[in-house]
Amino acid sequence: MCSLQSMSQYTNLVVFDLDGTLTDTTHVDEHAIVGALHDVLGVTGLSTDWSEYEHSTDAGIVHEVIQRERGTVSIDILHRVHDRCLEIMEQFYTSSPDLFLPINGATDVLKRLTDANIAVAIATGSWRESALFKLRVARIWRHQTIMATSDESQSRSEIISRAISQAAERYHQDGFQHITYVGDGIWDARASRKLGLNFIGIASNGHAERLRAEGVDTILHDLVDIGVLTGGV
Repeated sequence: MCSLQSMSQYTNLVVFDLDGTLTDTTHVDEHAIVGALHDVLGVTGLSTDWSEYEHSTDAGIVHEVIQRERGTVSIDILHRVHDRCLEIMEQFYTSSPDLFLPINGATDVLKRLTDANIAVAIATGSWRESALFKLRVARIWRHQTIMATSDESQSRSEIISRAISQAAERYHQDGFQHITYVGDGIWDARASRKLGLNFIGIASNGHAERLRAEGVDTILHDLVDIGVLTGGV
């Protein structure tokens, strides 16, 4: 365990998105959400362009679709969609574990950064249970890792803010000198801009042009080059 003195060295922070950033699970996550909403509500033809939704998070998307379909959002329906989504994801893993691979360089990026005295956290639009499942099967999860999820908020910017606050508490910082968010979606770039954070885009799924159109300057194909991550902070 790190001492308080060593904790005080962590004055810079890198926060990671999950799907498409740490794990190559963007498509399987889409299929799980679409499948769950179909199975529970009978929804068909659902758009998977998450930028069209008010909140591009699991909780936000599901809440918006239920509201649109039923006129009101009940806790029971939310729980049923959540549970079905996780069931579908587990079924996908059983039949096709290759759908849950880590992004190149992701399995040890958290350790490499902390070894370089950079604080780390995860801020994901996934629900906590599905996020933990994807991180575990991709062999990325470390038990001491800070993580904020859409269980805590539908808003991505609020999720990132929660991760930053949790990291400040864990690393005994009143605030960080530099904070960088790493993500693959235009919603990640927009949330970073809203919060005034540095942003690094991950284009492993071929989203480079979309990220550039959003004004993102630093775009990586994977997480191998930690020098770029530390250089931004």
